[in-house]
Amino acid sequence: MRTILFLLPALQEVLSQDLRQIKYSLFPPLSLLTLAGLVPRDRYRMLVRDEHVEDVIVDETVDLVVMTVYVSSARRAYQLSDYYGARGAKVFLGGIHPTTLPEEAAQHADSVCLGPGESVFLHMLEDFEAGRLKKQYHGYRDTNLSNVPMARRELMNQSKYLVPNTMVASRGCPYCCDFCYKESFWGRDYHAFRPLSEIKKELYTFRHQFVFFLDDNLLGNRREARRFFALLREYDFVWQASASLDAAYTPGFLEEAYDCGCRSLFVGFESVIKANMEHAHKPQNRKYDYAEAIRRFHDAGIMINGSFVYGFDGDDADIFARTVEFAIENKIETATFHILTPFPKTRLFATLEQEGRILHRDWDKYDTRHVVFQPKRMTKVQLEEGYWWSYKEFYRYGSIIRRSVGLPNPLKRILYNVAWKKMDPLWDWAIGHNLIEHVLPAFEFALARETSPRKRQQDAQWTRRATPDSERNCGGPSGVEAGVDGSRTHHG
Repeated sequence: MRTILFLLPALQEVLSQDLRQIKYSLFPPLSLLTLAGLVPRDRYRMLVRDEHVEDVIVDETVDLVVMTVYVSSARRAYQLSDYYGARGAKVFLGGIHPTTLPEEAAQHADSVCLGPGESVFLHMLEDFEAGRLKKQYHGYRDTNLSNVPMARRELMNQSKYLVPNTMVASRGCPYCCDFCYKESFWGRDYHAFRPLSEIKKELYTFRHQFVFFLDDNLLGNRREARRFFALLREYDFVWQASASLDAAYTPGFLEEAYDCGCRSLFVGFESVIKANMEHAHKPQNRKYDYAEAIRRFHDAGIMINGSFVYGFDGDDADIFARTVEFAIENKIETATFHILTPFPKTRLFATLEQEGRILHRDWDKYDTRHVVFQPKRMTKVQLEEGYWWSYKEFYRYGSIIRRSVGLPNPLKRILYNVAWKKMDPLWDWAIGHNLIEHVLPAFEFALARETSPRKRQQDAQWTRRATPDSERNCGGPSGVEAGVDGSRTHHG
């Protein structure tokens, strides 16, 4: 029986001294586990290795190596390709980076997939078995996602991940921003949902309460998302996902999301300067008021992980203080900061290359933490220093308290920040001792706590209606005790 090794090479950050282990111990490699779901079980032995959490050099004889490659993991992927190729294995590379730069990837692989791999993976396997692997396979974007296989989660090392329950319910995004990789992989306006019956089958296999949906924009199609919400109401999941800003402006939509378990959304604000969004072709951000949108998310009970990007042409050296103060003032629960990065084959890359502002093509540095182009209104050093300052300032204890107090359940929000940004040594210890899976129940319990002012008010009203006047008047259990037969017994 032949052996396939599904391998996720480490991003360059993981191989450096700046590693935050918990950041890379969150999710298993879902794309590889999904491809594994296509493989005939009676013809192949399968191994799955994720270099972010485990060694990827295996002793077993490997016949075929399948990798998903991102831009800042490309160099490492090529090293591993050359290593396994020298051992006699065939190497098949796919993902965003080989799709955008197939000629580069082909120098280190027997075969390269451009676009979604699921549509051509079985064809590739047939060619592999027959000894006639093609140099390229062109995956296609199908609007019928009924053939997406169920991920083979039993192949992963579950003890290594905080959130083993991940899923993609839809593909693509209805928007196409200049700096986004999506266009090269999914096309400009591709956005399709999987059939609810298939999603239901996969949800049924989950054994934990918390689910993270990895869709680019889960809430982008209101009609399909509402059908999805109706399905989720059959379960007791709490979940997180990504959404665009316009989701806040459909009446009742966010409340429906909360009622079926949504507790936090990753939202791309990108820039507090609206002109930057106009130039980046992000219309949903030009149209709406950020502060009002945040209030609507909070009124629905949904926490926000805000995404902010530095380095647009409208940014100068005061953009960092302006952005952090905006995020603190509007009580955004958590924030992710990025340095604008012109990924290959994006419209942003083409524009900056035409202007002669691309500094290099060292893909290791294309990680949204390094400056790889010449900024227009500040220096490269100012941009990188401002990026790191933003994280330090936003996650100060004083900032955490200021962002939490005044919203429902402030303790939950404080603990959420502290656990994510202030406890790395404890996380490292738990990961090193294979205890991270035991943290998940506590995480689920905390995340499930109510943060909706509407729900908390409803619960209070229900409690008042359910409590007899006599009990409220006499102070409850201190004056009245229930007898074993359910009757009320008064203390003297």
